[in-house]
Amino acid sequence: MSVIKALRGFLAGYDGMELTEPIFTDQLTGEKTVGYALAPAGNAKTETDILGNKTYQRSYVFYAKTAAGDEVDRQDNQDFIEAFTDWLEEQDDTGNYPALGGGKEIEGITVSNGLLFDVSEDGRTGTYQVQIQLIYTKE
Repeated sequence: MSVIKALRGFLAGYDGMELTEPIFTDQLTGEKTVGYALAPAGNAKTETDILGNKTYQRSYVFYAKTAAGDEVDRQDNQDFIEAFTDWLEEQDDTGNYPALGGGKEIEGITVSNGLLFDVSEDGRTGTYQVQIQLIYTKE
């Protein structure tokens, strides 16, 4: 299974999302007010150990599109971003990671930069983003 597919499935396990469609890859699609997507944002091999195991860092941007037309919506959206990042940090603290398979094992997840990324032309919806980094080792 690809890393992004495993991560998409893992993120879908967060109870605070209104999942009526899957978490899309690369971009938000559809006309619905609420939607989610996960896009790769870079990757790098960070080291190779004496046994030949390689450590990688993969970065992703998680996007959440939702109503943002008034102050109450925007406050709720910020609450969602905070709770979502807290949940991801808790998963890291407890070592609860997505199963990657193929000799890949996650060593850590970090999150950063939860913020309003874009607002629709009519001002009714906003796209929020959270950056996620996975550190994993491949045998």
